[in-house]
Amino acid sequence: MVLETPLLRVSRPVAACSRCRAAKVKCDGKLPACTACEKSNRAAECSSTNDQFARGKERSYVATLEARVEKLEKKINEARARRKSSVAMPDYENSATPRRTSVDTVKASKPLSKRAQRRQENADIDELVSDFGLLAVNATARDFYGFTSAMSYAKLILSASSKESLPSGMNKALPPRYAATPLIQHYLNNFFVLLPIFDEASFYASVDAVYHQDPEMATAFDYLTVRLVLSVACLSLSEQRGDTHYSDAVGHVTAALEHAEDVLHPGFISSIQALLLLVQYAMLDPHHFDSWTLIGAASRAMVDLGIHQDPSKSAAVSKPKLELRRRVYWCVYALDRSTSLVQTRAFSFSDDSANVSVPFSLNSISSPKQNSPKTHVWLQSFDAALDLFKIRQLQSSWYMDLFQSGRDAWHDPYPYIWKTYNEMTHWFQDMPATTLPSTKAFFELELLYSYVYILSPSSRIPHINEYAQRLIFEHCITYATKLLALMSKPNNTTKPPVTFYDAMRAYMTGRQFVDVLARNQDVILDPSPPLPPAPST
Repeated sequence: MVLETPLLRVSRPVAACSRCRAAKVKCDGKLPACTACEKSNRAAECSSTNDQFARGKERSYVATLEARVEKLEKKINEARARRKSSVAMPDYENSATPRRTSVDTVKASKPLSKRAQRRQENADIDELVSDFGLLAVNATARDFYGFTSAMSYAKLILSASSKESLPSGMNKALPPRYAATPLIQHYLNNFFVLLPIFDEASFYASVDAVYHQDPEMATAFDYLTVRLVLSVACLSLSEQRGDTHYSDAVGHVTAALEHAEDVLHPGFISSIQALLLLVQYAMLDPHHFDSWTLIGAASRAMVDLGIHQDPSKSAAVSKPKLELRRRVYWCVYALDRSTSLVQTRAFSFSDDSANVSVPFSLNSISSPKQNSPKTHVWLQSFDAALDLFKIRQLQSSWYMDLFQSGRDAWHDPYPYIWKTYNEMTHWFQDMPATTLPSTKAFFELELLYSYVYILSPSSRIPHINEYAQRLIFEHCITYATKLLALMSKPNNTTKPPVTFYDAMRAYMTGRQFVDVLARNQDVILDPSPPLPPAPST
């Protein structure tokens, strides 16, 4: 049968035998014995199946396994032959007592119990798995045929990231296109400009497929992305938990997750894009999903696919595919850094391990100096996304230096602090003049939050000076004022989304405000501000 003789399509690397290594001659690697050993009548020692080599260190691991298979097949054939001969033998029960062999003098072994049999079977399975340890297959390889049990990648991710189960019976029907268009535009104006997870043209193609008369025109990825975009848009319009927009958002995400089994698969960029949309939803609805788990899964899938490294110049990669890889990487990067800073956790991957150029070539970015006003209306500008990626890089650098690289206090930390402080200030001042006021307000909150973060006490800076305390006090007040002004605007206008992360930032800023005021109230409230510390010589 074919199943009894499987075809092993694996590589067969063969190491030089010990005799050739000792003689310092080239070994041709011939199996079961090389040519040099055959000529010197040492073929038995050259074979990879003898006891000269340790288990798992044979000259050819695959050849050793094949030799074992041949031995087992030989034993099976011998057992079958013995069985046939025993069946053909006459019955000697009533005849004379047969002659006893030496083996019969040995005491018969006690039959194994069921528990012992199970232990023996488990031991045999473990030994077999260890034998094939060198033939491991990555989940992203083309020879990975999926999970063999009821557990799947989608179920694993969703069960690990779920906090509260989504209410049953909340599945919302797909709204008419005229009702969905404002929600889609709201998402593009407020979320997509900062995190362009997908290509805008491909997303509109998904919308057309979903609303096509033929339901077979749309794929599972089309349904999932459109539904998640609608859920994020509805959730950003919600005023409080339980209102109409919130219920619509829960209904859309429930309908979207019906297609999760067909979309969430290891080894596909579309799976990472779906996870990023779920992260955006979790940032607005932390009661149902954990954004930290989701962005961790997206980061791991991104690294497994090698998206954290640009392909070599010799690799033939089309420009659209390369652009999509870079989009996905930088969106994962921005969300991972934001999540780590807010929740004071470690990064999913380091900056040193990645090497990816920023997306959006110069031809795809509209500039008022090069394009007419009419052209600027139709071309999407990604300046806001590039500014977000830049501040995330700056935040990643100082967060790693101050909080993740060690706990030893620095002798003179403030030269580094003021250098980082000025870099973030220049980043904000160098923004294009075409940046929308709402987007600039969002970035100003990021800047103030970063100011407070680096000036606050840490293991590197256990004691902060009076000038830094005064700056923390002023930046906290400015942050609270800006955040209240942003929250007072209606949700249906163009403004940066207020998420669970903003609530965490406000909490952290408030704690630092109270702490610095209780630490040195007289100096903080003194009308004459303290002088900045002089640099040490």
